[in-house]
Amino acid sequence: ECLHRLVFFDVDCRAAIEDGLRRASERFADARYSSTYSSVTLLIELFRKRLPVALRDEVGLCRVFTIRAGARAPHKEIHRNSIQRLVSFRGAGAIHSAHPGSDDQSYRPLPIYNPAQMDAPAISVCWDVVPENTWHFPEARGNEQWFGVVFHGASAETIVDEYVTQFALQDTTG
Repeated sequence: ECLHRLVFFDVDCRAAIEDGLRRASERFADARYSSTYSSVTLLIELFRKRLPVALRDEVGLCRVFTIRAGARAPHKEIHRNSIQRLVSFRGAGAIHSAHPGSDDQSYRPLPIYNPAQMDAPAISVCWDVVPENTWHFPEARGNEQWFGVVFHGASAETIVDEYVTQFALQDTTG
């Protein structure tokens, strides 16, 4: 709830998010940039100093991202030492997650909705929490670009990110 208020209702945090998303989106205008995904790291102190003291150590890194309409990230990823909290800022998407702490490559999508597109949105449908050591990847849903905000427990200096490209999706939704 604290992060939700910062992302959507704090003027300074929202301005920083908008600026980061603009910079991430500008990469798509470059013909040499062929990826479906772009992200930018924001200064975490802007957010941390606005959190209650008891929660400040829970947030060490903030990234904003965007994914082209109907596309998924070109990689699956895992954060070996960090919990990830993600919110849909504009547009809608899904986080496909494997079983936490395992090398199981069966992914289950969890739709993430933009609170502005809903009547009385529940925070639980706007946010997803990916436990540390869990393979996952984001995917934009619908006909519009998806914009999101991610908070990690680990800092930019300590996070252990791993990425794997060229992966086949094994979906277990059915």
